[in-house]
Amino acid sequence: MTELRYERPPSLEAAVALMNDAAGRAVVLAGGTDLQIKLRDNDLAASLIVDIKALPGLQEIHWAPSGELTLGAAVTMRQLYEDARIVTCYPALADGAEVVGSLQVRTRATLGGNLCNASPCMDTAPGLIVLGAKLRLVSAKGTRDVLAEGFFKHVKKTLREPQEICTAIVIPAAAQKLKTAFGKIKRVRGHDLALVNAAVAYDPEAGTLRAAIGSAAPTPVVTPVLSGVNPKNTVEFGQKLAALALDVVKPIDDVRASAEYRRDMAGLLCRRLVSELLGGQK
Repeated sequence: MTELRYERPPSLEAAVALMNDAAGRAVVLAGGTDLQIKLRDNDLAASLIVDIKALPGLQEIHWAPSGELTLGAAVTMRQLYEDARIVTCYPALADGAEVVGSLQVRTRATLGGNLCNASPCMDTAPGLIVLGAKLRLVSAKGTRDVLAEGFFKHVKKTLREPQEICTAIVIPAAAQKLKTAFGKIKRVRGHDLALVNAAVAYDPEAGTLRAAIGSAAPTPVVTPVLSGVNPKNTVEFGQKLAALALDVVKPIDDVRASAEYRRDMAGLLCRRLVSELLGGQK
């Protein structure tokens, strides 16, 4: 077994230097809820753990005067759904965070960690995708922003390079004109992984709907934009969005659900969320 070193750098600059020197053999610890499982199972191909949770600014929620929202990568799930302004402006994000694991997990698990872990059933990605959010990635080469929509490449694979650290998630000010909703289908009433989850964004000004669906493909999938939406025709546009969703999902059979069931639930969530957004009913 390779010797595993743990470092808790005092600054982002020091963290970046550690990642750079490790030449791809370092992993980032934010909340650690997924990393601890890999450690337990001896399934960690790394020689260094870089703990970023206490880095200055990474646990902060910052609203710019323009309305742009910057969420530090180490902001926890609990911080998200207990923040009144986030709940009001971005309910799809808050509701997704509130159903991640148990209370103990939500108190520790971080937004950046949830996204970079890239599980197909992650509950925060659909809401961020329909909001047009970006992930901020930092390395010795500099800083770059990547759209959440294109960040995920496959199961547990993203555009983040091995030496990069996700430091923030940025939601543009323009997203505040959107109305959003999130839904999740799971096996039990308590905490459980999503069989299917989805977020839908409705732009009342433009008359458009768009959905992002998780746990129905190796990565979250996004529907084309549905235009000409009339809020008086809730059922019609719920069915139209569901049809678009069925064109893009690629579910599989596994021990938790069949592909057929996941397809049906993807359509159901789209119809249900459109009803909530256009008709005001959950």
